[in-house]
Amino acid sequence: MRARRQTKILVVAVAALAVGAMVSGCWKRSDDTLGRFCAMPANGEEYCVGENMGPGSAWSQAEDHGALPIAMWATWPSDETLDDVVSSSYWLDVWLGHLDEAVAYVRDEAKNAESLRATLEGRLEDLLDEATIRQRALLAQTPIDAAGNFKAAMIDKASAEEEPLLAALAADKQAMAAAQAVFEQARRDAAPLQDRYAGAAARFVAYRATEAAETAAYAALSERASRSGIEELDAVEEAILAAARDASRAPNELAAEVMTLSAELQALAASFEEAIAPHKDLLTTHGAPMPDLTSGALRSLSAMLGYVQRRVARSDAAATALLGGVALRRHALAALQADQGTREALVRSRTERASAAFREGARARAAAVAAAPPVSEKLGLPLLADRYGELTALVQMRPLCEAASSSWREAGCAVLRGRFDAAEAELRTSLPRKVAAGLASLREMGMEAALLDAAQARLDAGDVKGAAIAHDAAVRGAEGT
Repeated sequence: MRARRQTKILVVAVAALAVGAMVSGCWKRSDDTLGRFCAMPANGEEYCVGENMGPGSAWSQAEDHGALPIAMWATWPSDETLDDVVSSSYWLDVWLGHLDEAVAYVRDEAKNAESLRATLEGRLEDLLDEATIRQRALLAQTPIDAAGNFKAAMIDKASAEEEPLLAALAADKQAMAAAQAVFEQARRDAAPLQDRYAGAAARFVAYRATEAAETAAYAALSERASRSGIEELDAVEEAILAAARDASRAPNELAAEVMTLSAELQALAASFEEAIAPHKDLLTTHGAPMPDLTSGALRSLSAMLGYVQRRVARSDAAATALLGGVALRRHALAALQADQGTREALVRSRTERASAAFREGARARAAAVAAAPPVSEKLGLPLLADRYGELTALVQMRPLCEAASSSWREAGCAVLRGRFDAAEAELRTSLPRKVAAGLASLREMGMEAALLDAAQARLDAGDVKGAAIAHDAAVRGAEGT
Protein backbone atom coordinates (compact mmCIF):
# COMPACT_ATOMS: atom_id res chain seq x y z
CA MET A 1 0.00 0.00 0.00
CA ARG A 2 2.88 2.42 0.76
CA ALA A 3 4.30 1.84 -2.75
CA ARG A 4 0.84 2.48 -4.20
CA ARG A 5 0.54 5.78 -2.29
CA GLN A 6 3.96 6.82 -3.56
CA THR A 7 2.94 5.98 -7.13
CA LYS A 8 -0.20 8.07 -6.62
CA ILE A 9 1.90 11.00 -5.35
CA LEU A 10 4.14 10.64 -8.39
CA VAL A 11 1.35 10.83 -10.95
CA VAL A 12 -0.51 13.65 -9.12
CA ALA A 13 2.71 15.65 -9.02
CA VAL A 14 3.14 15.15 -12.76
CA ALA A 15 -0.43 16.37 -13.24
CA ALA A 16 0.45 19.62 -11.46
CA LEU A 17 2.72 20.46 -14.38
CA ALA A 18 -0.17 20.61 -16.88
CA VAL A 19 -2.46 23.50 -17.83
CA GLY A 20 -6.27 23.05 -18.12
CA ALA A 21 -7.90 22.37 -21.47
CA MET A 22 -11.05 20.83 -22.96
CA VAL A 23 -11.15 17.59 -24.91
CA SER A 24 -13.45 16.13 -27.51
CA GLY A 25 -14.53 12.56 -28.27
CA CYS A 26 -16.21 10.59 -31.03
CA TRP A 27 -18.77 7.81 -30.60
CA LYS A 28 -18.52 4.44 -32.29
CA ARG A 29 -19.91 0.99 -31.71
CA SER A 30 -19.04 -0.10 -28.19
CA ASP A 31 -17.13 -3.38 -27.75
CA ASP A 32 -16.20 -4.45 -24.23
CA THR A 33 -14.51 -7.73 -25.20
CA LEU A 34 -11.21 -6.46 -23.80
CA GLY A 35 -12.72 -4.40 -20.97
CA ARG A 36 -14.32 -0.99 -20.49
CA PHE A 37 -13.39 2.61 -19.78
CA CYS A 38 -15.48 4.22 -17.01
CA ALA A 39 -15.89 7.78 -15.78
CA MET A 40 -17.76 9.12 -12.76
CA PRO A 41 -18.48 12.83 -12.24
CA ALA A 42 -18.98 14.47 -8.88
CA ASN A 43 -22.63 13.37 -8.71
CA GLY A 44 -21.47 9.74 -8.42
CA GLU A 45 -23.17 8.14 -11.48
CA GLU A 46 -20.92 5.88 -13.60
CA TYR A 47 -20.67 6.10 -17.38
CA CYS A 48 -18.86 3.19 -19.04
CA VAL A 49 -18.06 2.39 -22.68
CA GLY A 50 -16.31 -0.45 -24.47
CA GLU A 51 -12.53 -0.07 -24.57
CA ASN A 52 -12.57 0.37 -28.34
CA MET A 53 -14.34 3.74 -27.88
CA GLY A 54 -11.46 5.11 -25.85
CA PRO A 55 -11.46 6.99 -22.54
CA GLY A 56 -12.60 10.20 -24.23
CA SER A 57 -16.08 8.80 -24.85
CA ALA A 58 -16.58 7.90 -21.19
CA TRP A 59 -15.23 11.30 -20.15
CA SER A 60 -17.58 13.14 -22.54
CA GLN A 61 -20.64 11.33 -21.21
CA ALA A 62 -19.64 12.02 -17.60
CA GLU A 63 -18.86 15.65 -18.41
CA ASP A 64 -22.26 16.14 -20.07
CA HIS A 65 -24.17 14.63 -17.14
CA GLY A 66 -22.22 15.83 -14.12
CA ALA A 67 -19.72 18.23 -12.68
CA LEU A 68 -15.95 18.13 -12.24
CA PRO A 69 -13.97 16.49 -10.84
CA ILE A 70 -14.40 13.35 -12.94
CA ALA A 71 -12.74 10.09 -11.84
CA MET A 72 -11.76 7.55 -14.52
CA TRP A 73 -10.70 3.90 -14.53
CA ALA A 74 -10.59 0.83 -16.75
CA THR A 75 -11.95 -2.66 -16.06
CA TRP A 76 -10.59 -6.00 -17.18
CA PRO A 77 -12.78 -8.32 -19.30
CA SER A 78 -15.79 -9.57 -17.34
CA ASP A 79 -15.17 -13.18 -18.36
CA GLU A 80 -11.62 -13.17 -16.88
CA THR A 81 -11.00 -13.70 -13.16
CA LEU A 82 -8.50 -11.61 -11.20
CA ASP A 83 -6.11 -14.58 -11.00
CA ASP A 84 -6.41 -15.01 -14.79
CA VAL A 85 -5.48 -11.37 -15.31
CA VAL A 86 -2.54 -11.10 -12.90
CA SER A 87 -1.05 -14.43 -13.99
CA SER A 88 -1.36 -13.78 -17.73
CA SER A 89 1.21 -11.53 -19.39
CA TYR A 90 -1.28 -10.84 -22.19
CA TRP A 91 -4.31 -9.87 -20.08
CA LEU A 92 -2.17 -7.90 -17.63
CA ASP A 93 -0.64 -5.91 -20.49
CA VAL A 94 -4.09 -5.25 -21.94
CA TRP A 95 -5.64 -4.09 -18.66
CA LEU A 96 -2.67 -2.01 -17.44
CA GLY A 97 -2.44 -0.46 -20.90
CA HIS A 98 -6.06 0.64 -20.57
CA LEU A 99 -5.38 2.05 -17.08
CA ASP A 100 -2.45 4.00 -18.54
CA GLU A 101 -4.75 5.31 -21.28
CA ALA A 102 -7.31 6.48 -18.71
CA VAL A 103 -4.72 8.29 -16.59
CA ALA A 104 -3.01 9.76 -19.66
CA TYR A 105 -6.34 11.05 -20.95
CA VAL A 106 -7.13 12.92 -17.73
CA ARG A 107 -3.55 14.19 -17.45
CA ASP A 108 -2.70 15.02 -21.09
CA GLU A 109 -6.07 15.63 -22.77
CA ALA A 110 -8.43 16.90 -20.05
CA LYS A 111 -5.49 18.51 -18.18
CA ASN A 112 -7.53 18.77 -14.99
CA ALA A 113 -5.51 18.19 -11.83
CA GLU A 114 -8.60 17.80 -9.61
CA SER A 115 -9.97 15.07 -11.88
CA LEU A 116 -6.59 13.32 -11.98
CA ARG A 117 -6.49 13.34 -8.18
CA ALA A 118 -10.02 11.92 -8.08
CA THR A 119 -8.97 9.29 -10.64
CA LEU A 120 -5.96 8.14 -8.66
CA GLU A 121 -7.78 8.10 -5.32
CA GLY A 122 -10.91 6.39 -6.62
CA ARG A 123 -11.88 3.13 -8.25
CA LEU A 124 -8.61 2.93 -10.24
CA GLU A 125 -6.58 2.82 -7.02
CA ASP A 126 -8.88 0.15 -5.56
CA LEU A 127 -8.53 -2.06 -8.65
CA LEU A 128 -4.73 -1.67 -8.70
CA ASP A 129 -4.47 -2.42 -4.99
CA GLU A 130 -6.58 -5.55 -5.43
CA ALA A 131 -4.52 -6.77 -8.39
CA THR A 132 -1.18 -5.84 -6.78
CA ILE A 133 -1.97 -7.66 -3.54
CA ARG A 134 -3.00 -10.78 -5.44
CA GLN A 135 -0.01 -10.73 -7.79
CA ARG A 136 2.47 -10.17 -4.96
CA ALA A 137 0.95 -13.09 -3.09
CA LEU A 138 1.42 -15.33 -6.12
CA LEU A 139 4.95 -14.05 -6.74
CA ALA A 140 5.93 -14.47 -3.10
CA GLN A 141 4.69 -18.04 -3.08
CA THR A 142 5.86 -19.29 -6.45
CA PRO A 143 9.68 -18.95 -6.15
CA ILE A 144 9.72 -20.61 -2.72
CA ASP A 145 7.55 -23.56 -3.72
CA ALA A 146 9.25 -23.89 -7.08
CA ALA A 147 12.69 -23.91 -5.52
CA GLY A 148 11.61 -26.74 -3.22
CA ASN A 149 10.02 -28.65 -6.09
CA PHE A 150 13.10 -28.06 -8.22
CA LYS A 151 15.42 -29.50 -5.62
CA ALA A 152 13.12 -32.41 -4.84
CA ALA A 153 12.57 -33.27 -8.50
CA MET A 154 16.17 -32.92 -9.64
CA ILE A 155 18.02 -34.54 -6.73
CA ASP A 156 16.03 -35.94 -3.83
CA LYS A 157 13.23 -37.58 -5.76
CA ALA A 158 15.48 -39.44 -8.19
CA SER A 159 17.58 -40.68 -5.28
CA ALA A 160 14.55 -41.64 -3.19
CA GLU A 161 13.03 -43.65 -6.00
CA GLU A 162 16.26 -45.40 -6.87
CA GLU A 163 16.20 -48.15 -4.20
CA PRO A 164 12.51 -49.14 -4.65
CA LEU A 165 13.16 -49.33 -8.34
CA LEU A 166 16.25 -51.48 -7.83
CA ALA A 167 14.33 -53.78 -5.50
CA ALA A 168 11.47 -54.14 -7.95
CA LEU A 169 13.83 -54.85 -10.81
CA ALA A 170 16.34 -57.10 -9.05
CA ALA A 171 15.67 -59.80 -11.63
CA ASP A 172 16.72 -57.46 -14.43
CA LYS A 173 19.94 -55.92 -13.18
CA GLN A 174 21.22 -54.97 -16.58
CA ALA A 175 18.07 -52.97 -17.47
CA MET A 176 18.00 -51.34 -14.07
CA ALA A 177 21.64 -50.34 -14.31
CA ALA A 178 20.92 -48.49 -17.55
CA ALA A 179 17.95 -46.63 -16.02
CA GLN A 180 19.97 -45.84 -12.92
CA ALA A 181 22.75 -44.42 -15.08
CA VAL A 182 20.26 -42.01 -16.63
CA PHE A 183 19.14 -40.83 -13.18
CA GLU A 184 22.73 -40.42 -12.03
CA GLN A 185 23.60 -38.36 -15.11
CA ALA A 186 20.53 -36.18 -14.58
CA ARG A 187 21.65 -35.59 -10.98
CA ARG A 188 25.10 -34.49 -12.11
CA ASP A 189 23.73 -32.24 -14.86
CA ALA A 190 21.19 -30.65 -12.50
CA ALA A 191 23.61 -29.73 -9.70
CA PRO A 192 25.15 -26.60 -11.28
CA LEU A 193 21.76 -25.44 -12.56
CA GLN A 194 20.33 -25.76 -9.06
CA ASP A 195 23.05 -23.46 -7.70
CA ARG A 196 22.46 -20.93 -10.46
CA TYR A 197 18.71 -21.02 -9.85
CA ALA A 198 19.22 -20.29 -6.15
CA GLY A 199 21.44 -17.33 -7.06
CA ALA A 200 18.90 -15.95 -9.53
CA ALA A 201 16.09 -16.32 -6.97
CA ALA A 202 18.13 -14.42 -4.37
CA ARG A 203 18.90 -11.60 -6.82
CA PHE A 204 15.22 -11.43 -7.74
CA VAL A 205 14.18 -11.06 -4.10
CA ALA A 206 16.75 -8.28 -3.63
CA TYR A 207 15.56 -6.49 -6.77
CA ARG A 208 11.92 -6.72 -5.75
CA ALA A 209 12.76 -5.07 -2.43
CA THR A 210 13.97 -1.93 -4.26
CA GLU A 211 10.58 -1.09 -5.80
CA ALA A 212 9.54 1.37 -3.09
CA ALA A 213 12.85 3.25 -3.29
CA GLU A 214 12.59 3.46 -7.07
CA THR A 215 9.08 4.88 -6.84
CA ALA A 216 10.18 7.38 -4.19
CA ALA A 217 13.03 8.53 -6.44
CA TYR A 218 10.62 9.26 -9.29
CA ALA A 219 8.31 11.07 -6.87
CA ALA A 220 11.20 13.26 -5.72
CA LEU A 221 12.08 14.10 -9.32
CA SER A 222 8.44 14.99 -9.99
CA GLU A 223 8.41 17.31 -6.97
CA ARG A 224 11.67 18.90 -8.13
CA ALA A 225 10.28 19.43 -11.62
CA SER A 226 7.10 21.04 -10.30
CA ARG A 227 9.16 23.64 -8.44
CA SER A 228 11.78 24.34 -11.09
CA GLY A 229 11.99 27.43 -13.19
CA ILE A 230 12.35 27.27 -16.95
CA GLU A 231 16.14 27.62 -16.73
CA GLU A 232 16.37 24.57 -14.39
CA LEU A 233 14.26 22.14 -16.43
CA ASP A 234 17.15 20.89 -18.60
CA ALA A 235 18.93 19.56 -15.51
CA VAL A 236 15.70 17.95 -14.31
CA GLU A 237 15.29 16.15 -17.65
CA GLU A 238 18.85 14.81 -17.44
CA ALA A 239 18.19 13.55 -13.90
CA ILE A 240 15.00 11.77 -15.06
CA LEU A 241 16.86 10.06 -17.92
CA ALA A 242 19.64 8.97 -15.57
CA ALA A 243 17.09 7.54 -13.11
CA ALA A 244 15.39 5.62 -15.92
CA ARG A 245 18.70 4.13 -17.06
CA ASP A 246 19.58 3.09 -13.51
CA ALA A 247 16.12 1.57 -13.03
CA SER A 248 16.53 -0.57 -16.18
CA ARG A 249 20.13 -1.76 -15.80
CA ALA A 250 19.74 -4.29 -12.98
CA PRO A 251 16.43 -5.80 -14.15
CA ASN A 252 17.71 -6.15 -17.70
CA GLU A 253 20.71 -8.13 -16.43
CA LEU A 254 18.42 -10.24 -14.25
CA ALA A 255 16.02 -10.85 -17.15
CA ALA A 256 18.89 -12.00 -19.36
CA GLU A 257 20.07 -14.39 -16.62
CA VAL A 258 16.56 -15.77 -16.12
CA MET A 259 16.00 -16.35 -19.84
CA THR A 260 19.39 -18.06 -20.21
CA LEU A 261 18.73 -20.33 -17.23
CA SER A 262 15.23 -21.14 -18.53
CA ALA A 263 16.68 -22.17 -21.89
CA GLU A 264 19.26 -24.43 -20.22
CA LEU A 265 16.61 -26.02 -18.00
CA GLN A 266 14.47 -26.77 -21.04
CA ALA A 267 17.50 -28.31 -22.75
CA LEU A 268 18.14 -30.43 -19.64
CA ALA A 269 14.53 -31.63 -19.62
CA ALA A 270 14.69 -32.50 -23.32
CA SER A 271 17.97 -34.37 -22.83
CA PHE A 272 16.60 -36.34 -19.90
CA GLU A 273 13.39 -37.14 -21.80
CA GLU A 274 15.40 -38.47 -24.72
CA ALA A 275 17.72 -40.51 -22.48
CA ILE A 276 14.95 -42.07 -20.39
CA ALA A 277 12.64 -42.82 -23.35
CA PRO A 278 14.02 -46.39 -23.90
CA HIS A 279 13.32 -47.20 -20.25
CA LYS A 280 9.77 -45.82 -19.96
CA ASP A 281 8.12 -49.21 -20.43
CA LEU A 282 10.33 -50.66 -17.73
CA LEU A 283 9.43 -47.86 -15.31
CA THR A 284 5.73 -48.11 -16.13
CA THR A 285 5.70 -51.87 -15.61
CA HIS A 286 7.02 -51.48 -12.07
CA GLY A 287 4.98 -48.37 -11.18
CA ALA A 288 7.96 -46.03 -10.98
CA PRO A 289 6.89 -42.42 -11.66
CA MET A 290 8.80 -40.21 -14.07
CA PRO A 291 10.74 -37.49 -12.18
CA ASP A 292 9.73 -33.91 -13.05
CA LEU A 293 13.07 -32.21 -13.38
CA THR A 294 12.26 -28.64 -14.39
CA SER A 295 8.60 -27.61 -14.54
CA GLY A 296 8.52 -26.05 -11.06
CA ALA A 297 11.68 -24.03 -11.65
CA LEU A 298 10.48 -22.93 -15.09
CA ARG A 299 7.19 -21.67 -13.65
CA SER A 300 9.11 -19.75 -11.00
CA LEU A 301 11.46 -18.22 -13.55
CA SER A 302 8.53 -17.27 -15.74
CA ALA A 303 6.91 -15.45 -12.80
CA MET A 304 10.19 -13.64 -12.09
CA LEU A 305 10.53 -12.59 -15.72
CA GLY A 306 6.95 -11.36 -15.85
CA TYR A 307 7.47 -9.18 -12.77
CA VAL A 308 10.73 -7.77 -14.12
CA GLN A 309 9.20 -6.91 -17.49
CA ARG A 310 6.16 -5.24 -15.95
CA ARG A 311 8.26 -3.22 -13.52
CA VAL A 312 10.62 -2.04 -16.24
CA ALA A 313 7.59 -1.03 -18.29
CA ARG A 314 6.18 0.89 -15.31
CA SER A 315 9.52 2.60 -14.76
CA ASP A 316 9.76 3.59 -18.42
CA ALA A 317 6.17 4.87 -18.34
CA ALA A 318 6.87 6.93 -15.22
CA ALA A 319 9.97 8.46 -16.78
CA THR A 320 8.07 9.19 -20.00
CA ALA A 321 5.24 10.81 -18.04
CA LEU A 322 7.71 12.94 -16.10
CA LEU A 323 9.44 14.07 -19.28
CA GLY A 324 6.06 14.89 -20.78
CA GLY A 325 5.15 16.86 -17.67
CA VAL A 326 8.42 18.76 -17.84
CA ALA A 327 7.67 19.65 -21.46
CA LEU A 328 4.19 20.88 -20.47
CA ARG A 329 5.66 22.94 -17.65
CA ARG A 330 8.22 24.42 -20.02
CA HIS A 331 5.43 25.46 -22.42
CA ALA A 332 3.31 26.79 -19.55
CA LEU A 333 6.16 28.85 -18.11
CA ALA A 334 6.99 30.20 -21.55
CA ALA A 335 3.34 31.15 -22.04
CA LEU A 336 3.27 32.92 -18.66
CA GLN A 337 6.26 34.95 -19.71
CA ALA A 338 4.56 35.94 -22.97
CA ASP A 339 2.29 38.97 -23.30
CA GLN A 340 -1.52 38.82 -23.14
CA GLY A 341 -1.87 38.83 -26.91
CA THR A 342 0.38 35.80 -27.30
CA ARG A 343 -1.53 33.86 -24.64
CA GLU A 344 -4.85 34.62 -26.31
CA ALA A 345 -3.43 33.52 -29.65
CA LEU A 346 -2.37 30.18 -28.11
CA VAL A 347 -5.88 29.60 -26.77
CA ARG A 348 -7.43 30.42 -30.14
CA SER A 349 -5.02 28.09 -31.92
CA ARG A 350 -5.82 25.14 -29.65
CA THR A 351 -9.56 25.77 -29.94
CA GLU A 352 -9.36 25.94 -33.73
CA ARG A 353 -7.40 22.69 -33.93
CA ALA A 354 -9.90 20.90 -31.68
CA SER A 355 -12.82 22.30 -33.69
CA ALA A 356 -11.28 21.22 -36.99
CA ALA A 357 -10.61 17.69 -35.70
CA PHE A 358 -14.20 17.34 -34.46
CA ARG A 359 -15.55 18.69 -37.76
CA GLU A 360 -13.60 16.15 -39.81
CA GLY A 361 -14.77 13.32 -37.54
CA ALA A 362 -18.36 14.49 -37.89
CA ARG A 363 -18.07 14.55 -41.68
CA ALA A 364 -16.68 11.02 -41.73
CA ARG A 365 -19.48 9.79 -39.46
CA ALA A 366 -22.13 11.50 -41.58
CA ALA A 367 -20.70 9.94 -44.73
CA ALA A 368 -20.71 6.47 -43.15
CA VAL A 369 -24.35 6.81 -42.12
CA ALA A 370 -25.35 8.14 -45.53
CA ALA A 371 -23.91 5.07 -47.27
CA ALA A 372 -26.00 1.93 -47.71
CA PRO A 373 -25.14 -1.01 -45.43
CA PRO A 374 -22.91 -3.68 -46.99
CA VAL A 375 -24.46 -6.85 -48.38
CA SER A 376 -23.33 -10.47 -48.17
CA GLU A 377 -21.29 -11.86 -51.03
CA LYS A 378 -23.50 -14.76 -52.10
CA LEU A 379 -27.06 -14.04 -50.98
CA GLY A 380 -26.95 -10.27 -51.32
CA LEU A 381 -28.66 -9.77 -47.95
CA PRO A 382 -27.77 -6.63 -45.96
CA LEU A 383 -25.42 -6.97 -42.99
CA LEU A 384 -26.98 -4.84 -40.26
CA ALA A 385 -24.98 -5.17 -37.04
CA ASP A 386 -22.43 -2.51 -37.97
CA ARG A 387 -25.23 -0.30 -39.26
CA TYR A 388 -26.88 -0.45 -35.84
CA GLY A 389 -23.61 0.59 -34.23
CA GLU A 390 -23.11 3.54 -36.61
CA LEU A 391 -26.65 4.81 -36.07
CA THR A 392 -26.44 4.42 -32.30
CA ALA A 393 -23.14 6.25 -32.14
CA LEU A 394 -24.58 9.11 -34.18
CA VAL A 395 -27.70 9.41 -32.00
CA GLN A 396 -25.58 9.37 -28.85
CA MET A 397 -23.75 12.47 -30.09
CA ARG A 398 -26.95 14.53 -30.08
CA PRO A 399 -26.47 15.90 -26.52
CA LEU A 400 -23.02 17.17 -27.54
CA CYS A 401 -24.60 19.25 -30.27
CA GLU A 402 -27.35 20.95 -28.30
CA ALA A 403 -27.14 24.66 -29.02
CA ALA A 404 -26.21 25.54 -25.44
CA SER A 405 -23.26 23.12 -25.26
CA SER A 406 -21.91 22.83 -28.80
CA SER A 407 -19.33 25.68 -28.40
CA TRP A 408 -16.16 24.77 -30.31
CA ARG A 409 -17.92 21.68 -31.70
CA GLU A 410 -20.37 23.85 -33.63
CA ALA A 411 -18.74 23.35 -37.05
CA GLY A 412 -19.01 19.58 -36.70
CA CYS A 413 -22.43 19.70 -35.10
CA ALA A 414 -23.75 21.70 -38.03
CA VAL A 415 -22.94 18.70 -40.23
CA LEU A 416 -24.74 16.26 -37.90
CA ARG A 417 -27.88 18.07 -36.72
CA GLY A 418 -29.87 17.31 -39.84
CA ARG A 419 -29.19 13.58 -39.48
CA PHE A 420 -30.20 12.93 -35.88
CA ASP A 421 -33.96 12.56 -36.48
CA ALA A 422 -33.48 10.29 -39.48
CA ALA A 423 -31.02 8.10 -37.54
CA GLU A 424 -33.44 7.74 -34.63
CA ALA A 425 -36.27 6.85 -37.00
CA GLU A 426 -34.15 4.22 -38.73
CA LEU A 427 -33.22 2.67 -35.39
CA ARG A 428 -36.88 2.53 -34.32
CA THR A 429 -38.51 1.30 -37.53
CA SER A 430 -36.43 0.77 -40.67
CA LEU A 431 -33.66 -1.33 -39.16
CA PRO A 432 -36.00 -3.73 -37.27
CA ARG A 433 -38.00 -4.20 -40.49
CA LYS A 434 -34.82 -5.02 -42.42
CA VAL A 435 -33.84 -7.58 -39.77
CA ALA A 436 -37.29 -9.17 -39.95
CA ALA A 437 -37.19 -9.25 -43.75
CA GLY A 438 -33.75 -10.87 -43.74
CA LEU A 439 -34.88 -13.54 -41.29
CA ALA A 440 -37.95 -14.25 -43.46
CA SER A 441 -35.74 -14.65 -46.53
CA LEU A 442 -33.48 -17.08 -44.69
CA ARG A 443 -36.50 -19.15 -43.61
CA GLU A 444 -37.62 -19.43 -47.22
CA MET A 445 -34.12 -20.68 -48.10
CA GLY A 446 -34.42 -23.46 -45.50
CA MET A 447 -32.01 -22.02 -42.94
CA GLU A 448 -31.95 -23.82 -39.57
CA ALA A 449 -35.00 -22.64 -37.62
CA ALA A 450 -33.40 -22.59 -34.15
CA LEU A 451 -30.94 -19.85 -35.05
CA LEU A 452 -33.61 -17.78 -36.79
CA ASP A 453 -36.03 -18.24 -33.89
CA ALA A 454 -33.41 -16.96 -31.46
CA ALA A 455 -32.84 -13.87 -33.60
CA GLN A 456 -36.60 -13.29 -33.91
CA ALA A 457 -37.02 -13.61 -30.14
CA ARG A 458 -34.45 -10.87 -29.61
CA LEU A 459 -36.22 -8.67 -32.14
CA ASP A 460 -39.60 -9.26 -30.48
CA ALA A 461 -38.09 -8.34 -27.12
CA GLY A 462 -36.85 -5.01 -28.49
CA ASP A 463 -33.18 -6.03 -28.56
CA VAL A 464 -32.48 -4.69 -32.04
CA LYS A 465 -28.72 -4.87 -31.56
CA GLY A 466 -28.77 -8.54 -30.53
CA ALA A 467 -31.21 -9.34 -33.34
CA ALA A 468 -28.97 -7.62 -35.90
CA ILE A 469 -25.91 -9.54 -34.71
CA ALA A 470 -27.81 -12.85 -34.81
CA HIS A 471 -29.18 -11.94 -38.25
CA ASP A 472 -25.68 -11.33 -39.64
CA ALA A 473 -24.43 -14.58 -38.08
CA ALA A 474 -27.27 -16.46 -39.75
CA VAL A 475 -26.50 -14.84 -43.11
CA ARG A 476 -22.84 -15.81 -42.90
CA GLY A 477 -23.77 -19.29 -41.74
CA ALA A 478 -26.06 -19.74 -44.73
CA GLU A 479 -23.21 -18.70 -47.01
CA GLY A 480 -20.70 -20.93 -45.22
CA THR A 481 -18.46 -18.00 -44.33
